[in-house]
Amino acid sequence: MRRRISQQPATIQAFIDHKQATLNVILAMIPEKSTFSEIADLLGCSHEWVRVRLVKTPECLFKIGNRYLVPKGVAEEFVRSVLS
Repeated sequence: MRRRISQQPATIQAFIDHKQATLNVILAMIPEKSTFSEIADLLGCSHEWVRVRLVKTPECLFKIGNRYLVPKGVAEEFVRSVLS
């Protein structure tokens, strides 16, 4: 028999506030132009995972030789989409 744990509205609101605060801190740490590995370090995932998802729209990225740089606006949208 399973028990259903009733969640308190204050607990849910605290979780939402914590998630928003975490997102704000990560967004504040994004530089103007970043690499895939810098974004991956902020999110705690591999740079390959970030690269595969961001290279789908290469027109939004800066290409310097063989390397891509991610502008701050694109990086912010990506982080928001991952953490929401």
